[in-house]
Amino acid sequence: MDKFRSGSHTPWVRHFTWGRCFHKPNRIEANFVKSLPDYPLHDHEFVEVAVVAGGTCVHRCNMGEQQFSAGDVFLLRPGVAHEYKHAKSLSLYNCCFDASLLGAELGWTVNDPLLGRLLWSLPLSPARRGTVSLRLGKTDLARAKKILDELCLLGRPDPAPSFGFQLGLLIQFLSILSCHLPEEKPLPAPPRIHPAVLTAIKMMEEDLSEQWTLPLLAERTGLRSDYFCRLFTEIVGLSPMKYLTRRRLETATNLLRRTPPLLIGEVGAAVGWSDANYFTRRFQNKFGISPSNYRARFMRMQHQTDERSAKAPVDSME
Repeated sequence: MDKFRSGSHTPWVRHFTWGRCFHKPNRIEANFVKSLPDYPLHDHEFVEVAVVAGGTCVHRCNMGEQQFSAGDVFLLRPGVAHEYKHAKSLSLYNCCFDASLLGAELGWTVNDPLLGRLLWSLPLSPARRGTVSLRLGKTDLARAKKILDELCLLGRPDPAPSFGFQLGLLIQFLSILSCHLPEEKPLPAPPRIHPAVLTAIKMMEEDLSEQWTLPLLAERTGLRSDYFCRLFTEIVGLSPMKYLTRRRLETATNLLRRTPPLLIGEVGAAVGWSDANYFTRRFQNKFGISPSNYRARFMRMQHQTDERSAKAPVDSME
């Protein structure tokens, strides 16, 4: 979510909404780009997983620059900006899914020792800032490519894809990735699975406008506040209130791009901050830009992009 800030300066970032990348209402999509040139700084409102199938590039995100080649994989949560530089014969798969799946169909993964690290504890940690990178060996790269090829086929408009098939393939794909996570330090024994954490995540995801507090969340899950907070933090990697703040800010960036536009106060209220001034301070503290300037910049970039698209073929995502 940090667009490579330097002081209050935010560089030109191209933003992709789901509808701009995909013309179908599916919540899971995959595609294969046979030859990808250098691609400028951009972010997404959805979760993206990219798998390098061949060639090389320098990938730049808020974790710095890294040379990528066949077998390298990176996962980006919504709002993380990145770009490709010095691409040479680069081919890759993109697997994207709506962030709402994390609070619903994929909510159970928070309690899984491997998938929980891939989707929750690693990308939500302050050190990772929404990004996870890993590397697949030849065998698992081939397995992942086979699953992604199937997901690509299911993205065709005729016949209409089955969400159940897509979700099953997505879970298989993510499970392969989760077996190759970086071992930054010896892992402690996984915390005891507790449904209270999943319940709390679902409640927050379903109604970000609710005035959630730690005591209220603990009461709704039937636990003491101190125990609930410790349990949530051990599993998710963020305290309940820090997780809530992150999701509110991620959602606010999407609401600010809506057409017709919402008032700044309406956006703040929709994510649980009814005081427009307080919402503005929280937003500016995180992104280095006010909500109104963020929207103005996005609309200006959107207009420029639309003008270029009218003169040239429409870009595919990535």
